[in-house]
Amino acid sequence: MPVQVVPVGLLRPLLASDTVTLDVGAGKTVAQLLDELGVQADLVAMVLVNGRQAPKDTVLQDGDVVKLIPFVGGG
Repeated sequence: MPVQVVPVGLLRPLLASDTVTLDVGAGKTVAQLLDELGVQADLVAMVLVNGRQAPKDTVLQDGDVVKLIPFVGGG
């Protein structure tokens, strides 16, 4: 079941390109996807699935687009 992962900002260097399409198993959550990608979940401030904010325990569906938005700091 393919899903598209779009890392934003500081998360881009953690993946090979701006957009990655992965074949994930049925019933996999966003948190499990992050673990497989080697992305620490606490680096991700917000997850958008198909353009809508979603918790990290969201179960992914075939064809989902998952955008990962990092925390932003500064002063």
